[in-house]
Amino acid sequence: MKALNTIVKILAALAAVAGAIYIVATYGEQIVAWAKKALSSLPKCPRCQSEPVDAEAFQPETAPVEEPAAQEAAPVESAEPEAAPIVDEPAPEVVVAAHEPVAEDADFAE
Repeated sequence: MKALNTIVKILAALAAVAGAIYIVATYGEQIVAWAKKALSSLPKCPRCQSEPVDAEAFQPETAPVEEPAAQEAAPVESAEPEAAPIVDEPAPEVVVAAHEPVAEDADFAE
């Protein structure tokens, strides 16, 4: 009986995780839009509404780092014969089914 109870608990946990993944995958954009709207409607703190602070004022001062002079190495002759050049084969074409979503460059623009 304990084994059955444990199996049921594991299956319930997996179902909950699968349900959460489905909801995020299906309604993710709407959830993000709602969250942005909710966060923008919150009252702003008085400290944040003051004049913008110069970001450079909080940067630590660092001395410029001098790079060591590059030393030229003499070419090393190898006793081994050169390997055959690698031939680039064209990538296989990706076949997308009609019902699958396809991302476009505009989807990644901010």
